[in-house]
Amino acid sequence: MLREVGAANAPDERALIADLAKAPFRLGEVSKKWRLAVIEWPYLLIAVCAKDGRWFVLRFECTNYPSAPPTACVWEPDRNLQLPFPQWPQSRGGRVGAVFNPNWKDGTALYLPCDRQAIFGHDAWLTTTPALIWRPADGISQYLEIVHELLNCSDYASPAFPAA
Repeated sequence: MLREVGAANAPDERALIADLAKAPFRLGEVSKKWRLAVIEWPYLLIAVCAKDGRWFVLRFECTNYPSAPPTACVWEPDRNLQLPFPQWPQSRGGRVGAVFNPNWKDGTALYLPCDRQAIFGHDAWLTTTPALIWRPADGISQYLEIVHELLNCSDYASPAFPAA
């Protein structure tokens, strides 16, 4: 799964692999917040645990990492395609529904200030949600911590359909 950093890797891939070896990412794995599934550069699959024990796989696109934020969508690895919307995390009417919004960009990205696709056109986020803006020094763990928090907050509701 995790490949060693080598001369054959592009600089952005080397940076990602280095971040995956750092303490914040490893601590998230050890505490079962998330787990690395696979790297197929420039894509990365990471499963994040929700409070009901479901694991939601995010497919990150990491070109130009970490200077450019990654972008992620909810993924079904067995079929290698986006997870059907009814199986996405559900909301009780709050922030989870805004972030996991299948109507935004057809579900191809999460509506988060740290997501490459979401930040464009949302200049107000720089002042209203500065803690959620992508920080290259914090890397992929920053994005994962935000998603894990959402999947474990009181607004999260289990999808009506069984986990895949």
